[in-house]
Amino acid sequence: MLFFFGMKPPRRDVNKSPEDDQVTQATSYGPPAMGSVKSAGRVLRILEFFDEIQREARVSEIAERLSFPQSSTSILLNCLVDLGYMDYLPESRCFLPSPRVTLLGTWLDKGPIRNGSLIRMLEEISHKTGDTVIVAARNGIFSQYIHVLQARSAMRFHIPHGTRRLVVRSATGFALLTKCPDSDIRALCTRTNAEAPAGQARVEFDHVLESVRQTRRDGYYFSPGLVTAGAGSIAVPLPDGIDGRDRAITVAVAGILDDIARRKDSIVTSLRELTARYLTRAPSS
Repeated sequence: MLFFFGMKPPRRDVNKSPEDDQVTQATSYGPPAMGSVKSAGRVLRILEFFDEIQREARVSEIAERLSFPQSSTSILLNCLVDLGYMDYLPESRCFLPSPRVTLLGTWLDKGPIRNGSLIRMLEEISHKTGDTVIVAARNGIFSQYIHVLQARSAMRFHIPHGTRRLVVRSATGFALLTKCPDSDIRALCTRTNAEAPAGQARVEFDHVLESVRQTRRDGYYFSPGLVTAGAGSIAVPLPDGIDGRDRAITVAVAGILDDIARRKDSIVTSLRELTARYLTRAPSS
């Protein structure tokens, strides 16, 4: 999936009606993963869509934004209502995820995700920087964006939830690899090259290892247009145990390259300070 320059994401205004949002981004969510069951993929993309707009929405808006047929979108939403995962609001003819969705997965974590520390940290990073804020985790050979807060500036890149970047060729990927043994990184490079589509540049292990070691040394990685021309990002590894499984997770700030480069030091300082404030565990007594 690609960044979309100058495309405005939905504003986080729960009092706004769907008709007030004139943003067109029907292709911004991209196709589902290869091999996924179509209906299952559509359900998850609908939930991710609501997670981004954080308000109710009509069938027509959901179908347009996600490039789904309106008739099948309506059937799917009503099925979710019957199952208790979606509420229908007849006064506005809109849908909204139900509390049952909120409770899914809470048993997986007793740490920063469940108690809200991680989300509060992301909101403060977004408020301080004004840029897009990304949380990424490893998914095979990819770094996958599992949560995104879109930038608020007029000119920006729009990054959809679920976006995937190669672990060995992205800022978030290098941050995710900081605690991996060098032998595992070599194996990952080999696998990435083996699975690469025709025409994709070969990954060089020495270059990847140099970037990972730089991230280990500095505590962050700054990507000057590594994935997308004109875009810059700064990724910082998060402490262990964020999701209760000690899985590597990273947070990144992304935006227009020149602007990110100019404010790099202040962004890195904010990421470090807020990570320490919200996610560092107090020592046991």
